[in-house]
Amino acid sequence: MNVSWKNLCRYIFPAMGGLFVTYLYNVVDGIFVGQGVGSAALGAVNIGVPFITFAVAIAAMFPMGGGTVVAIRMGREDKEGANHAFMTAFLLTVLASLLLTLIGMAFSRQIVDLSGGQTLSHTMRDMAADYLFYYCAFSVPMLMSTCLSVFVRNDGSPTLSFVGMCVGAGANIFLDWLFIFPMKMGVIGAAVASGLGQVFSVAVLLSHFVRKRGSLRFQRFPVNGALIGKICKRGVPEAASQLTTPVTALCYNLMLAKLVGDIGVSTFSVLSFIYSLVNAILSGTAQGLQPLWGLCYGERDTDRINLYFRWGIRINAILSVVIYGLLFLFAEPVIQIFNRDPELVQNASAALPLFGLSFIPMALNLIYTAFLYSTKRTLQADAISLSRGVVLKAAAIFCIPVLLGIDVIWLAPFAAELLTLVLALALTRGCKLVEC
Repeated sequence: MNVSWKNLCRYIFPAMGGLFVTYLYNVVDGIFVGQGVGSAALGAVNIGVPFITFAVAIAAMFPMGGGTVVAIRMGREDKEGANHAFMTAFLLTVLASLLLTLIGMAFSRQIVDLSGGQTLSHTMRDMAADYLFYYCAFSVPMLMSTCLSVFVRNDGSPTLSFVGMCVGAGANIFLDWLFIFPMKMGVIGAAVASGLGQVFSVAVLLSHFVRKRGSLRFQRFPVNGALIGKICKRGVPEAASQLTTPVTALCYNLMLAKLVGDIGVSTFSVLSFIYSLVNAILSGTAQGLQPLWGLCYGERDTDRINLYFRWGIRINAILSVVIYGLLFLFAEPVIQIFNRDPELVQNASAALPLFGLSFIPMALNLIYTAFLYSTKRTLQADAISLSRGVVLKAAAIFCIPVLLGIDVIWLAPFAAELLTLVLALALTRGCKLVEC
């Protein structure tokens, strides 16, 4: 039991911290832009978020799927097979990042319009297009930092993975201040600061492989179609789970831009930044458990797999309730961190208690998803991820305002997450937690 608890702490806290500081990039952009440029710029940054997070979610299937394969093969002491999976996932991530660079820079204005920008003011649309263009210019380091952090963690160095993310976040915070305040670069400065922060993060993470600290190495490898398919299959649940951020942002942007206007989009912008940080904390528990579940699955140790599952549920349940309680009590001060516009503070403070209810069932859904894909039950994991991330979330956001009015639109994520939790319980009811 003591060994299991030590492993939980060793993997969960660095994963949680690493994800937290990764999402902090956009949040820090939001804080500095909101305070240094204005509420319109805050909404502009949020308009670009659906495309950025959609691309990151799709690309996440490669490191997360590869990480699952690596962990299981390491549990079976197949180091050569584990390295082959690592290099394959790395190459797929590089190709995805190059594609994102080309699409994001070439079609930034069209992407903004598709995200709801057509109904917004000309100023907000221009700022959103500028932010997206420069942010996508750094797609390679952006996706590489996420990819390398996963494999550094799976290769036995979760602390270095966390340190790499922290270095990048620290650089981003300083550069955000430098570019937005002294240099007056506005949203462009925020995007460039985020990109340069990722460069620092990648440099730290590469030291793991340069110094040969673990078993994984950069080396030549044969391209194997079956392995690519396996990595994608194992990574789909995580990609679908991360799709909840862009789907939520896109649906809310479309509905609020149409029904409320600029202030509605700015209100959701603040809520989405808060959501991304909470999601990072709760996803950190799930991602921290992934290497442990994979290793135990490879070793066929069902007792520890089930023990880690129970602890994951407990940890996330407690965290989600505590976080919601703090946000409920301190809604207005939290909103004022981003912007002090009276109308924005009033709207967002009223919406946050309703919007934040979704964090509690979401915390449990994340554990169920990670547990299922880490133990090769991909179909069940896909069903949960796609339900909460795409189908139910979009349906709730579009239907609830029509049926019950615009005032309760902020309850849509809670409804989607709660229905997904019912689905997760139904899919796992009456069967063993895991069968190796």
